[in-house]
Amino acid sequence: MKASRFMVLFAVLSVGAALFFAACNDRNNVSGPRQQDFDVAQFAIIDFTDVKNGVEDATIESEMTFNSTMLDYTVMGSERPFGPGHDKLRGMRWYDRFDFGKHLGFFFKQLNLTHDQRMDLRNLAKTFHTNTKPLVRQFHEANKSIMQDANAKRKLIMDDVKAGNITREEAAARINDLNQVTRELIEANPASQTIKAAMCAERDILFAGVRAVLQGDQITKWENWIAKIKDPCIP
Repeated sequence: MKASRFMVLFAVLSVGAALFFAACNDRNNVSGPRQQDFDVAQFAIIDFTDVKNGVEDATIESEMTFNSTMLDYTVMGSERPFGPGHDKLRGMRWYDRFDFGKHLGFFFKQLNLTHDQRMDLRNLAKTFHTNTKPLVRQFHEANKSIMQDANAKRKLIMDDVKAGNITREEAAARINDLNQVTRELIEANPASQTIKAAMCAERDILFAGVRAVLQGDQITKWENWIAKIKDPCIP
C-alpha cells in the first residue's frame, strides 16, 4: 500500500517537474511559442507614406523637423507592442496617420500557423526592417536642405511678427502654406523618388516571401488582405 502511494506521489512530482522545466525553457527560448507576439512593431509595415509623415510641420512655436523616432527607427522593427492609442506616440504625425490595416501581425493572428511558419515570417519581417531602416535615414539626408530652407523662410515670417508687420494669425496661415509647398518639394525631389522605389522593392520582397511561406487557404486570405492595403507604390 505504501509502495503504491509512493509510486503515485513520484509520478505526480515527475509530471510537475517536467511542466516546470518546460515552462522555464519556453521563457528562455526566444523562438518559443510564447515569444511569438504578433502585436509587436516588427510586424508593422513602414512605407514611403510613413516616411513622409515623419516630417513634422513648422508652426509658430517650432521649426520643421524630422521626427526622431522615425529617423532612429527606435519603434519600428522592435519587439515593443505597437497598436492604436499608444500613449507615448500619440501626437506624432507619422504615428497619428499610421494605417494599422497594414500591420502584418494583426493578420497573422487570424491564421493557424505552424511553428516553422511563425519563425519564417518573423525572419522576413526582421529582414524587411533591417533593409528599410537605412532608407529612412537616406530620405532625411536627401531632404535636409529643403527643410532647412523652409525653416529660414519661417524665421523671416516670425521676424515680421516681432516687427509688428503681421499678426500671429497671419503668420500661422503663411507657415501652413510654407509647409504645403515644402512637402511638395520633398515629394518631387528625385532623391525621394529613388528612395520610394527602393522601399517599394523591399515591400515587394516581403510580400512575396510571406506568400511563399503560407499554404492552402492561407494564401487566399493573404491575397484578399493585401488587396485592401493602400499601396503608395502605385503612381
